Amino acid sequence: MKKRFLAALIVSLGMLVACDDSSSASSENDKELSSSSSEKSGDSENKSSSSNAKSSDSKDNSSSSKKEEKGEYKREFAIAIASGETMFIGTMSLDHTDDIGSDYIEVGTRAGVVYYDNSLFIADLDVGTIARYSLDANNKIGSKTAELSLAGAWANHIYFVNEEKAYLGGMLDSLLIINPKTMKRTGAIDLSKYKNKDALVVSPGTGVIVDGRLYVGLLQNVSDYATGNTAQVAIIDIKKDEVIAVAEDDRVAAVGSLDDSQNQSFIVADGYIYCYSNASWGYAPGQIDGFLRIKVGETKFDKDYQWLVTKDVAIDDVTKKGNFKYLSPTTYANGTKVYAFLNVMVDLQQVWTDMDSYHNNTCKPVEIDLAKKTMKALPIGYSSSWASYGKYIDEDGTVIFAVSTEEDGNAYFRYDPKTGKAKKIATVEPIPMWIVPLK
Repeated sequence: MKKRFLAALIVSLGMLVACDDSSSASSENDKELSSSSSEKSGDSENKSSSSNAKSSDSKDNSSSSKKEEKGEYKREFAIAIASGETMFIGTMSLDHTDDIGSDYIEVGTRAGVVYYDNSLFIADLDVGTIARYSLDANNKIGSKTAELSLAGAWANHIYFVNEEKAYLGGMLDSLLIINPKTMKRTGAIDLSKYKNKDALVVSPGTGVIVDGRLYVGLLQNVSDYATGNTAQVAIIDIKKDEVIAVAEDDRVAAVGSLDDSQNQSFIVADGYIYCYSNASWGYAPGQIDGFLRIKVGETKFDKDYQWLVTKDVAIDDVTKKGNFKYLSPTTYANGTKVYAFLNVMVDLQQVWTDMDSYHNNTCKPVEIDLAKKTMKALPIGYSSSWASYGKYIDEDGTVIFAVSTEEDGNAYFRYDPKTGKAKKIATVEPIPMWIVPLK
């Protein structure tokens, strides 16, 4: 996911900032965007009846079996998979992982996927589009219903207010306002006044909406991969489309990420918004990584809380204090606990040299308690950087991980926090990446 950003940065500087000088919304007339024909229906109702109960049961069972063979089963997740350096996005059931890859959308090498309003929003960052796709009754991906083109903007973050209003962030000096149904731009919030002197672009990235406010990290990109040295979170009034304040703190580098379409580098838990900095994935030596937090409703970081991951975290046989390490975006919180992958390539004496390096097994699944500042390794093998995004807390409290490991190949695991045990539940051919619940 972490490809070269520079071309996108340069293009975004010259476009897409059609705003006032103030920090308020300004309406824009955008061109009509394409919409496609409605999806093909794969469902058919069994209208046959028979006085013979055994015959009727036989027909129903036969019909059900044929539907399963045709892929007409309920899908619970949207997923991204990788084959070579190409990504594909679709939907799946953990009971039918042998069907993964059929009827999927090809999206190049960089993409994000979000579920909202019974639709998938797929950002193809290589071509600069965000498209809305319908889902049928079984959550099988259907037709493209609307699309927004933003070439060079790396727009990968959608923050939904309701079915007809959302904000869009990326490599921009503004937050765009869009209608998610039509994917048309309806306005923008100018953030250029908050750009750092050495930044190429403000880059609103990871964000969450809580109690009528959008909290969004300002990444302040200074180069291909390097972000600003200071944590900044813009706090937006979603009714007025105005900036209330920008919280700043130099205890860690920029918080949030551009490759976080699920907006999970910000975690809402225990009345706080925990904000994570990955210190530019290690591409900006000297930056400090870790967690800070903002109390919901306030406009400043909590001065009494910091958790510096590289400095403070040591896990037996995994990582030592002081060795640079970073977390992938986490799950949503279960209490104050979240789950993620911890990249410990320094401890494993590995470095990124080319694209093949992203397949190195350096990412350890971990359980994190944000309030207690604890982290423990889970009994699942080291995954690759490509496969370090897929994790989800199920309704029963167990955690699903999508991994690509040396021992178990490409697979899905289920971890049970009550027993401390993990079990492989499916093996798949492509590399599994995002796993997004369809609810």
